[in-house]
Amino acid sequence: MSHLLLTVFVYGPNERRLEIEVRPKIPDDLRGNANGLQAWAESIIFQIGGDFKHTQNWGCEMCGKPARETNFNMASWVHLAEPRMVVYIHQICKASGNTCHRKLEMQQVATNSMVGLPPTPPMRLPKPAGSKFPLSSSCRGCMRDETGKKGHKMSRCGGCKLVSHTCQKNDWGRHKKFCKMVESVNWVGWD
Repeated sequence: MSHLLLTVFVYGPNERRLEIEVRPKIPDDLRGNANGLQAWAESIIFQIGGDFKHTQNWGCEMCGKPARETNFNMASWVHLAEPRMVVYIHQICKASGNTCHRKLEMQQVATNSMVGLPPTPPMRLPKPAGSKFPLSSSCRGCMRDETGKKGHKMSRCGGCKLVSHTCQKNDWGRHKKFCKMVESVNWVGWD
């Protein structure tokens, strides 16, 4: 049985971060197919991206305001005998046009230039005009803003020790697939 070696880093303010090792099982028909494996791995990231976002009372990595949006960057080596991918997720207050977003883009350009890569646009989920994403601190299941406000009681999944829920029972059918893939979770700077 072959698994993708997936490492995820989630960044918030004051050098706080979350480090997660996830091991999704690679479908048999994709083994040895680097292009197919890349597309599959990216689709997995988008399916479980909310499970990384809704984990903590995240503030914007740049300004500390409540985070609503995430910015994903990926590096992959899916052509290797043991396919590997690293995902960097930045929690930010707004993912377009503001100072925090521009600072993050400048960081990404600098990082890419250090390894000889051209500037690449970050991966973003489409957002309809006039809408806003839920607070990163809100419940993964219902994503209602009131569940992400101070004083609201939420539980953390006992299996993966990662995802925050108010309505875990209702979300279990979806979450249990992700939960089984989590190998390790390390909270850094959250003392």
